[in-house]
Amino acid sequence: MKIGTNKLFGIYLAIVSFVSIIAVAITLWVVLTSVWKYYIISDEEYLQYRESYKLDNCKNPTYPASTKVWTTTVISNPVSPTEEEITKCEQKVRSEIHLSRAYDLKEMFITSFAWFIVFLILFCFHYPKFLKIKKEEE
Repeated sequence: MKIGTNKLFGIYLAIVSFVSIIAVAITLWVVLTSVWKYYIISDEEYLQYRESYKLDNCKNPTYPASTKVWTTTVISNPVSPTEEEITKCEQKVRSEIHLSRAYDLKEMFITSFAWFIVFLILFCFHYPKFLKIKKEEE
């Protein structure tokens, strides 16, 4: 049984169109869920759930202020931070978390938008040709 090149081309166009539609839907789903998560989950909830160890480090630092973090020596008497230092550290952590979340959302949006455009272009170029071949077969 011999399959014509027009039939194979039609199958190729159908597969690419189908995959493109699925990829566009998945990309939109990723963008929407990420945006909803960003706006529904507050920075404070995110901080308490995902980044609470950073706040704990402000209250109970492993290293004294005068010691570099990457040392090979063991510290026997860590220095307790003052309330002012704890407050400054917590404010800095909260600020960094907010910026990090905003950056991650923007980065994900840019990447998803790029993929969305690629698959939309694939669909727009392949689906009309698929319909034309399908119409010719009838």
